Amino acid sequence: MKTPWYDPTPGAAKTLIDSGVFIDTDLYTFKLAGAGVLGVTELLYGAGPMDVKIASPAMYWPANAVTFDQAKAKAVAHWKVGLDVDTWQVVLAPRNVDPASGTAWPDTIGGSPWLEAVRAGALDGAELQVDRAFASSWQQTMPGVTGRPALAPNGIVTIFYGMVGTVDVGRSQVVLTVNSHLKLLARDMPRRLYQSTCIHPLFDGGCGLNAAGYAVTGTVASVSGDGGTVSAAATPPASPANSGTFTLGRIVMTSGASNGFARMVRSWIAGSPNGTFTLLKPFAIGIAPGDGFVAYPGCNKTYSTCVAFANQANFGGEIGIPVPETAY
Repeated sequence: MKTPWYDPTPGAAKTLIDSGVFIDTDLYTFKLAGAGVLGVTELLYGAGPMDVKIASPAMYWPANAVTFDQAKAKAVAHWKVGLDVDTWQVVLAPRNVDPASGTAWPDTIGGSPWLEAVRAGALDGAELQVDRAFASSWQQTMPGVTGRPALAPNGIVTIFYGMVGTVDVGRSQVVLTVNSHLKLLARDMPRRLYQSTCIHPLFDGGCGLNAAGYAVTGTVASVSGDGGTVSAAATPPASPANSGTFTLGRIVMTSGASNGFARMVRSWIAGSPNGTFTLLKPFAIGIAPGDGFVAYPGCNKTYSTCVAFANQANFGGEIGIPVPETAY
């Protein structure tokens, strides 16, 4: 048996499981990518008939929210000894109505409807931890939310951990496939190739530049009807050195309906008082005039752009290699 990470009475969880007489329920903990989206960094849900609560560390998995492990759509897992990628697939369905208040689609992420937020990318790049809580009976409870008790488990064991792979969103449910971290071994090798363009993403460890030093705050002035073009006052900083453009950069919303979501900038045109951002893809939940954002400049991976950033010492390409279109 795996070692429980939560075992309030050392050895009690193992003794209970070895006895073969216990109840158990699965717990889902999503850790959202980066600094989170919509002001949320973590999502916790219980798949059983009762909430689960532990005091140290303080964690709470509600069971009356998003539905997991439905009778006709049980979670499917794949484990195999070796380097094959383990997978976990589960169907999630938010409630279409709160039976107590009558509120339609009560499950949300940061205030946005759950399905809408997931469709917009809330779970992209997230990590999922699937735990199993064990107890001697459902009567072992402790105070939960108002009017609803919570199960106090004897122990909790992690049975799967990985990164969200595919997210298929339907009209009322989501099919989620999670890959174990062995998936990282499937990356192309060798890591570094001889090429004329830089191999480093802007602001990563190889590039060496600090994104915070280039961040520019702004406010949306207007948005096109399709949401793909944004007018806003923002100019790349003069210091430290920069490429002078937000093209191929990104903007991260800091307020409004899309708070926490980011989009790549296809092109940027300077203007006075407002410049124009053309986004690679509109924000799914939408943005509006007055919403705040942080913009970061882009990089086209060429040596000349690295010079503009005064960062040629960290250029990750080979300037002596001709581009493929060069004719001889």
